[in-house]
Amino acid sequence: MRKRRRKTTAFSINTSELLRLYFKFSSHSCLTFIFCCFFCLIVYCSSVHGRSSPVALTDVLIQTTLGKIIGFKQKFDGKSVHTFLGVPYAKSPTGSGRFGLPEMIEPWEGEFRADKPARTCFFSRDTMFPDFPGAEMWNPPNDIDEDCLAMNIWVPEHHDGTVLVWIYGGGFYSGSPSLDLYDGRVLAVQERAVVININYRLGPFGFLYFGDDTSVPGNMGLQDQQMALKWIHEHIAYFGGDPRRVTLFGESAGSASAMAHMFADGSYSLFSRIIAQSGSIINNWATKPKASILQISLQLAHHLNCSNGNNSTKAMQNIVECIRRVPTSIIQRAGDAVSQSLSLPMDFAFVPIDEDTHFFRGNVFDKLRRKNFKRDVSILVGTVRDEGTYWLPYCLQKNGFGFNHTISPEDHINQALISETDYTKAFDAFLPYFGNSNLVRHALMHAYSHLPTEKQEQRWRDGVARFLGDYFFTCDSIEFADIVSDELYGSVYSFYFTRRSSANPWPQWMGAMHGYEIEYVFGLPLRSPHLYDPSELELEISFSTKIMEFWGHFARTGEPVEFWPKYNRITRKSLVLSEEIAAGTSHRIYVDVHGKLCRLLEEAQAVAGITGEQRSRICPDGRATTVNYGQEISMEDVKEEMQLNRGISGINRIPSIKIYISLIILSLALLRSPEISFLYSSFIFK
Repeated sequence: MRKRRRKTTAFSINTSELLRLYFKFSSHSCLTFIFCCFFCLIVYCSSVHGRSSPVALTDVLIQTTLGKIIGFKQKFDGKSVHTFLGVPYAKSPTGSGRFGLPEMIEPWEGEFRADKPARTCFFSRDTMFPDFPGAEMWNPPNDIDEDCLAMNIWVPEHHDGTVLVWIYGGGFYSGSPSLDLYDGRVLAVQERAVVININYRLGPFGFLYFGDDTSVPGNMGLQDQQMALKWIHEHIAYFGGDPRRVTLFGESAGSASAMAHMFADGSYSLFSRIIAQSGSIINNWATKPKASILQISLQLAHHLNCSNGNNSTKAMQNIVECIRRVPTSIIQRAGDAVSQSLSLPMDFAFVPIDEDTHFFRGNVFDKLRRKNFKRDVSILVGTVRDEGTYWLPYCLQKNGFGFNHTISPEDHINQALISETDYTKAFDAFLPYFGNSNLVRHALMHAYSHLPTEKQEQRWRDGVARFLGDYFFTCDSIEFADIVSDELYGSVYSFYFTRRSSANPWPQWMGAMHGYEIEYVFGLPLRSPHLYDPSELELEISFSTKIMEFWGHFARTGEPVEFWPKYNRITRKSLVLSEEIAAGTSHRIYVDVHGKLCRLLEEAQAVAGITGEQRSRICPDGRATTVNYGQEISMEDVKEEMQLNRGISGINRIPSIKIYISLIILSLALLRSPEISFLYSSFIFK
């Protein structure tokens, strides 16, 4: 923990309480005069008596039950915001606490100086594109440390009690609450809300699992988040926040995390609303079963020479004790090695387990089926138009999606104009997600190669990007919204984000990318206008202001704006967040934007026998089938594939013939008339 000042005899003034008394008695002139004299006397005595522990004029002191916290005052647009950085919420998870569940911070003596951003929890920097702004913006800006369970807090001088708690993304293996992108001062001032960025352990430090009965029971990173929410619930009133008006908002893994708290009994009372940006707890990459994480954890132990081949509880605990003695940096390097050994794209090694005894207290998919989740909550959920493009240079660089960051992003080399052969190979890389079903691959390749594009040579590239975005982000977000919209006491709203930032350093073809709506949520165009195209700056500022207004209004009231339609599984209406909303004169509503393709993916999984719990698992039966490109598909092929897939799932495979035929009809319906869409509907529901 950061060094604190020595304890002094100075006493602090609870100005909030004094002002409350002032307003209570201000109608009585005599009492007002006495109060003012008394107030001045206290201020004078305080300044004299407390000289041994001076507080600068720009300092802000908060007295809590834990101790004194000294922040500092910042200005934005002529308005003051009180900033408290690196405030600890839990004990240091080091030594015997490494890999363990978090423990609440104990009161401290003296004063805690909250003037340095929360340290970044341990993870490895992105070195694939050195010095490229599109990669460096996500790298840690400050010290990386295992002692990192802290938060950054921004309190506007004029606030209404609303609290916005940001949970950062990064695939559960990277991220920091202290990125410049996440600076909360603009959002706090604009929306008169207390903005808090919380930290949590990542990678092996947050998501190892060695058994329910060991000291490493999994999901420690999610438990960190819950501990931070408990701290906020108990202490945010000292900062002017209302613990009953807490909204969780996050992006990607942060969004999946926010939704995870809907399934954690211990989190129910700690928040009332969720804003979920490009991520869901049911996303393919967001969870794994305990057996998978245990296997990955044992691989890590093997890399560290801590494995013993014995799977008993005692042996597992011995492994834990061994790893706890290994230096932090070596554990991180071993974790990177394990992650790189996974062959599937978008398969992250250290993620939450989908079932545990302390956070979910059950299986998250089972809870979703049984509607066993927090219902007194409102949700704003959405995705960006081009969810898949960001991942192509990272996941499929060997399939024609390489990116040369040393030349212009608009150079021909960086346009990823792949061939049909590369297109086929890209889908081959994803084949294990569908039980290695060649028939499914054919249907998906057909559907995604016929999306509308400006130029023919772009269709292979755009098809892969759209598939990746749909399968790993968009469709699961829609499915989650469909399920909960019928069950919540609150309302569900949906957005579809389409604006590409003029500050985006990636090639233009990558569009409105994953993660690039965040800058508007935090008001970056207002805080750093030099980053933007001067010809678009006015629009960028107006657009960002509007986005913050929507997010803030939702956090205050449970609805983003009056013309935003509520979401339901029938109409699936989403508000389009584009340049049009900046002027405030018009807006567009999309109905079922991704419906057909998402239904196609759903049918594809049914053909492959993949259930919700099995998605994102490595090739369910461990079997690869021979790929024969361009062959005709006959009913005999269908029957043979059905027989092959019987080993994947215990479900009755006979109905899958109907499902597969419906899948083909649906893929054709993407290109044909509404009559064929009707044919699909009448067939599948017979």
